[in-house]
Amino acid sequence: MTRPGLKLASLTALTLALSANIAQAQEQNPNSGTIDQVQLGDVWSNIDVYVPEHTPDVVATSTASGNLAAAVRNAGDVDSDITQQFDADSVATSSLGGYSAGTAIQTTTAYGNAASSGTSYGYNSYYAQQSASGNVTAYSRTDLEQANQIASATTAMANVSSTENNFGESISDQTQYSSANVYAETDADMCCDGTSATFATTAGANATSATGYTNTSYNRALQKTEAGSSVTGVTDVYMGYGTNVTAATNSFGNSATVHNEWGYAALGLSGAETQQENNADVDAQTYVTLDHWDGYANASAYGVGNSALLSNVGSDTAMYADQNNTGTVTSQASFTGESWTGGAGIMSSTAIGNAATATVCNYCSDAAVGGRINQTNSGSVYAQGSTSTTYGGSVYGSASAVGNSATIQSFGD
Repeated sequence: MTRPGLKLASLTALTLALSANIAQAQEQNPNSGTIDQVQLGDVWSNIDVYVPEHTPDVVATSTASGNLAAAVRNAGDVDSDITQQFDADSVATSSLGGYSAGTAIQTTTAYGNAASSGTSYGYNSYYAQQSASGNVTAYSRTDLEQANQIASATTAMANVSSTENNFGESISDQTQYSSANVYAETDADMCCDGTSATFATTAGANATSATGYTNTSYNRALQKTEAGSSVTGVTDVYMGYGTNVTAATNSFGNSATVHNEWGYAALGLSGAETQQENNADVDAQTYVTLDHWDGYANASAYGVGNSALLSNVGSDTAMYADQNNTGTVTSQASFTGESWTGGAGIMSSTAIGNAATATVCNYCSDAAVGGRINQTNSGSVYAQGSTSTTYGGSVYGSASAVGNSATIQSFGD
């Protein structure tokens, strides 16, 4: 099996000339296209759902996106070149209230720019360039009295770009710049739930992702956030009687993720590294108050300036990444409650300047992992957590502040 260094060396020139290759492929391939989008006006969405009586199923969805583009095909080759510019406000809000529901689902999403590409049984060549300024805001309010199970997801991102390829080969180059202020908040006030309650809040400036199965995947991300901008995520949950409650907040400046199975995968190449520069202030906050909880209760806050994550199963993989964080990164998590039935409460608060992880699962193979990671952090990193309970089975709390974190690992047989 060819090792990552040999493959990367042979493909460096190809990636450096990616734009030219895409242009040439588009001339030869009818399944190709160019999309240019500019949004200078505000976009806003709002949904209010109220149930005065018990309702078996309740769904509330609100989505706002300044620019939205997709280049996808069920099977065959795809070549795409997408450019997006957003300079306005993107706001998505939702409200879910009333008496009770069997299953309640609430989804609130705000994007400045969103682009995607994908195919199966073919070659996917994907180039995306995104820039965002202004404000991107998502807000969810839950005033439902009770529900057997409830799931809420609130997401705000300035730039998001993704690609997916199965049973083929893909090469993607994703460039993102953000000077936008990003804010996401989940605010829940309930009497109780029957089996589970999950509240997730995500705020991010730039995010890229690539997934594949039985696919050879080459990827590079160039991401930057501007000084003076901010990324804030807040989750605030109160319940009188909660069963299996989870509240999680994830805030980041730049995020690049690749997940592949059974095919060579790379995030960045030697001489064409993935580059992340975060100058924005990043803040993640989670507050959970339960008069009583049963089962488990989780409150977590995770804030990171730059995040690069690469995982592969069964085949060689490598990461080449340069990360630089100057922004202040803060996480704060608070958990308060009682458990008369001996439930477990968990609170975690994590703040990291730069985080990079490359992992290969070499189960039933001799797959190897390698690469090079350069990290520089000059921003302040703060993690704070608190727990308070007068009666409970067990309570666990942790707070971690890390300037730079890098891991290259393999596991399996």
